[in-house]
Formats: sequence, structure tokens, C-alpha cells
Amino acid sequence: MARLSMKKFLKRLPPSYAEIYEKGWIHNYTVEMHQELATKFPNMLIIGDQTLRDGEQQTGVIFSPEEKLEIAKMFAEIGIQTAEIGFPAVSEDEMKACKLIHSENLKFLPFVMCRAKQSDIDKALQCDSKAIDLFTSSSEFHIRAKLKLTLEENIEMYCKAAEYARDHDLRIIMGREDCSRSDMNYVAKLIVAAKEASGPMWASFGISDTTGSLTPATTKWFYKKFVQTIADAGYGEPPAPGIHCHNDLGLATANTLASVEAGAGGISGTFTGIGERAGNAPLEEVIMALEVLYGYNTRIKLDKMFELCELISSYSGVPIPINKPVIGANAFTHESGIHSHGVLAHKYTYETIPSELLGRESRFRYGKFSGTEVVLKEALNESGLREPNRQELIEITLKVKKRQIEKGIEMHRAFVKEYNRVMSQMGMSLEEVVDIAREVLKK
Repeated sequence: MARLSMKKFLKRLPPSYAEIYEKGWIHNYTVEMHQELATKFPNMLIIGDQTLRDGEQQTGVIFSPEEKLEIAKMFAEIGIQTAEIGFPAVSEDEMKACKLIHSENLKFLPFVMCRAKQSDIDKALQCDSKAIDLFTSSSEFHIRAKLKLTLEENIEMYCKAAEYARDHDLRIIMGREDCSRSDMNYVAKLIVAAKEASGPMWASFGISDTTGSLTPATTKWFYKKFVQTIADAGYGEPPAPGIHCHNDLGLATANTLASVEAGAGGISGTFTGIGERAGNAPLEEVIMALEVLYGYNTRIKLDKMFELCELISSYSGVPIPINKPVIGANAFTHESGIHSHGVLAHKYTYETIPSELLGRESRFRYGKFSGTEVVLKEALNESGLREPNRQELIEITLKVKKRQIEKGIEMHRAFVKEYNRVMSQMGMSLEEVVDIAREVLKK
């Protein structure tokens, strides 16, 4: 296990950033707190991706097999350790994509999702999988309302599927929906039984906050108590499972980080945060927070991460919000005079993330909140024009403000209207499904 330190943190920063801490001008209380608490972090945190399966479950998102392969190759390039590459039982195209990725022998562990059904496991075998995410529900609510099973029947069903997967030499990663609302003692019983049924093919299990129902404080308490309950139920030494958080209340990044503080051995999410409903923990946010707040070396090639997110956005058809942390167009963009003046003095005045780590640059845009300092130094210095006097500079700045207001209001409102129209049409409507049914039933 590793511990955070200011020395390690400063090594993660460019020298011009580290110098400010060395002078004692600012503090990093995240590192200082964990030094004081002697928090232990894993020597190597397993970073697992779900973009190609859970991410594709976002309404209207469709990756072709070739697109999935290209994205998977970038996962290997940036240093992702595991990736759930698909759900073979969904379609022939999905099977083709999974088989294509398996054939490349990429430098991460690829696995596919299977329900606790023999037919799903057979599909995984047909696409040459060596590892599967074999999942079931874990809350009594899900088990009774959705699966229409008793608690014991759920365990029996899962163990039967695990034995079948074991007998076909598939590594078993146990997935369970709705962990964060489940009875811990029941889940512990389910996991221990699954481990025994899987035998030597047991790989690991994860914790899932399927409905985004945790808070950061609850996550830390839940994680520690959950792990101890499983150990006490006969699992053995307390394990360090990973966590998978959904973003229904915008807490997925914070909850994922809280789990790492609680001892999680791995994290799981999607790049750009795509996925069901409000999506998953955005891996780019979690990774950058670990790097620039905790000083933790994720071993991810950060300078390739922005390119990966742009590729995923392009193929998914889901635009990256302009104000999205880390990867949004405005993440390193400044307009207001107060902020721009500070960034001209030193980028760290307002940019927590050194843009160069991501291969990005700070930039200035001009409008209603622009000040004379940024207009003079950034807009006019390289223009070839003579330097304006004070009165001329004020006049130029005021005209910039006026013109941006006139230009922006109509253009931006039209864009938002069109954006909402296009995005509302992702996925098929009920009416479209009924039309297809009419065509089929008329035959």
C-alpha cells in the first residue's frame, strides 16, 4: 500500500506549479489531510473502462465493430488495465465487435458481460472470450420485482451459471446490480457462494452503485462495512474490490474518489461519462483528480486522454458539453477580466489542472466580461497594430463587449434549440416502434 505525500504530489506537477507550493504560498489540503490521517492507497489502482458496454447503453449510442476496435486500441495505448468490451447476447454485430477486439490481443484484460444464463455464456465463448462479467441482482427489490425469484433461487441460479462458466475455462468477474441498496448480509452470502462455485476461475467482484444513491461520506462508510461483512461471511481476508458508480445525482466522480480513500483496489466508469440515464463516473475526471489533487500516479498517459474522449464523442454522437470538467472546450478558456488578468500572471491562479498535462492550451475569448488587460496583451500584442492609448483601449474593449452581446444572443439561442431537437431524437420513439410493428404484422 502507498501513502500520499507532498513530495509525490509536487512531482506530478510542472515545475512552475510546484514552485508555488515550495514557496509556501498555497496549500493542498487533500494531500495534507491524508498525510495526517495516514490513509493507505493501493500501490497500483486498477482502472477499468465500461465505455464499450455500459457507455453504449446510453439512448441512441451505437458503436460499429470497427469503431469499438479503434477505441479499444486507444485504451491499450493510454494504459487502461481492464475493459468490458460488450454484451455478446445483444446482437450479431456485438458478437463481431467482441471477437474483433479479442483477436488483437491488446495490452489490457478484455471481458464481456453475461447474465447468469447458459445462453449468454455460450455467446461469450463464441466470440473467444476468456473472461466474463457474470452478473445478477443483489437487492431483494430487484430480485423479487424484476427477476421474479426468491433470494435463494437467485443464489442457485448464479452458482449454476458460474459452474458452467468455470467448466468452460472462463475467468469470472462477479457483477451485481443495486449493491448500494442491498442487504449486506445477503450480498455477502451470495458472493461467498459464487466464489465457491467459480473455484479456480474466480477473478474478483465489484461494488456497484447502480442508481447513484450514495454520497461521498456514505460511500466510505458503506465500502468499509461491506468489505468487512463479506470477510466475516467466510470470504477470507478482507478483499479490495473496485467500485462502479452511476451519476444520477452528479455524485459519481466524488463517490468513486471516496471509495479509493476507503481502500478500493479499482475504479470503473466511462470516458466522457456516457451511459444509462445520467451516465457513469467520467473516468477522465476521476483520473485527473487523482493526479492533480492527490498526487497519485494513475499510470495513464494523460496527453492521450483528451484525444480518446474526442474520438468517443464523435463515434457516440454525444457532444462533449462546453463546460465539461477536464475535456470541455471551456475547461481552459477565460473571458472575464478578473480571471484573465490572473491567468496572464500565472495559469495556476485559476487552472487547477495544468493544461499541458492533457496536451491542451489555455485560451482567451472576448466578450461582455473582458477587461482591457487581456484585450491589450492577448488580442492586440501580435496584431501588428500600434499600441492604443488608454482611452482608445477602453473604447475598443467597450465595442468588443457590445458586439459580442449582439452576436451571441440570437446565435446561441438558435443553437440550443437545434441541439435539444437533435438530442431528443436519439433512440427510437414509441411511435416509431409501433410503425415497425405495423409493417411486420401486415405481412
